[in-house]
Amino acid sequence: MYPELFEDGGATNQHQINFGRKWKSYSSLIQLSGNNIDKMDEVVKEPLEKCLLWLAYQSDKVELEDLMHKDAMKKIR
Repeated sequence: MYPELFEDGGATNQHQINFGRKWKSYSSLIQLSGNNIDKMDEVVKEPLEKCLLWLAYQSDKVELEDLMHKDAMKKIR
């Protein structure tokens, strides 16, 4: 489940892949807490499935927006 969270996804070079491997879980916690260190304790109390579903949704949303942007740029050229 959740391949968008556990695969290398949009990484385009080895540096991005290495960064993702090192910081993936922490990055997810930061994203779930809205970049607010004071909210991290609240986030870890949430059910895992709820957190993973939200992260997967956000990942898919960003990917869709990126594709839409690329399509729009192709039409301009």
